[in-house]
Amino acid sequence: MIKFKELPFDIDNVYLTSDTHYGHRNICRSTSSWEYPQNKGCRNFDSLEEMNSTIVAGINDTVNENDLLIHCGDWSFGGVENIIKLRESIHCKNIILLQGNHDHYLSQDYVDNGYFLEFTQIGFYQVQSLRFVCCHYPMPIWHQSHHNVPLFYGHVHGSYSNVGKSLDVGIDNIFKMKGEYCPISLKEAYEICEKKEAFLESHHNEFVT
Repeated sequence: MIKFKELPFDIDNVYLTSDTHYGHRNICRSTSSWEYPQNKGCRNFDSLEEMNSTIVAGINDTVNENDLLIHCGDWSFGGVENIIKLRESIHCKNIILLQGNHDHYLSQDYVDNGYFLEFTQIGFYQVQSLRFVCCHYPMPIWHQSHHNVPLFYGHVHGSYSNVGKSLDVGIDNIFKMKGEYCPISLKEAYEICEKKEAFLESHHNEFVT
């Protein structure tokens, strides 16, 4: 069985986010070249600079320096420069990054150089009593999903009606929920998923280990 990695943080000091898309001109309405229907999902900012500063402020106003931020992918656009620019703008010292489909400039080198605690495709984590899975992509079944372990993901920008005990933690979905582009606490995300029914349409059920 896959072991869940214990993270040395309190439940109240862990936050989740995804799909910041820092520096992405086409997701910002004022600079986008997308035509309808793609532009339907654009963020309504008057400039790319306003979008970027709002993303940074949303993180820094929510997550403290010694907290843990788990980012489920699609960190930034614009090459290496914006990777570093966003990371150095965030006050939080502890960031785990799950690889998104746009994170092709990122690598283990950024962990080795101290920018991130971990860079991986999927994470199996435990914070105190809470176990959970993180990935950039949604899925109907994941490790221990039949035992009420939630999945936190991004990628879909609030456009997917997920199944099971899972939640889109991307900033566009959190904006739909809260009216702010910001991370969500692990505690709140977990409480949302606890109210959902597990998806058991496979040979797994609550009696299968």
